Amino acid sequence: MSLKERFEAMKKQGKEIPRPLEVLGSLDEKSALAHLDGRAAVFAEGALPMKYKALIVLGAAVALDAPKCIQENVKNSKMSGASKEEIMETIALAKFSKSATVISNSAEALEWLASQPK
Repeated sequence: MSLKERFEAMKKQGKEIPRPLEVLGSLDEKSALAHLDGRAAVFAEGALPMKYKALIVLGAAVALDAPKCIQENVKNSKMSGASKEEIMETIALAKFSKSATVISNSAEALEWLASQPK
């Protein structure tokens, strides 16, 4: 299936085509198709329900500071059956995880700072 056909199928399912993916496809169709194939593989039916997958991807988008992905994944989470409360809790968890990582990654610098005279 061509990229154009894949995009049309996505639109028929009520999904928006992310602009960065459109741009990638205009430059390198094979890379865009590979991305869509990877997405299809991880979102295929498996051990995790679709709602959980959507919320996990949303959390990753929040932790990675990806505004366009956050927007898209909030929509995907809602369409997958997540409640507003579940979406907000996912965002809060991602925010906490990111702040914990910042603290952890700062440990060496903070130790150095603590060893300095006042």
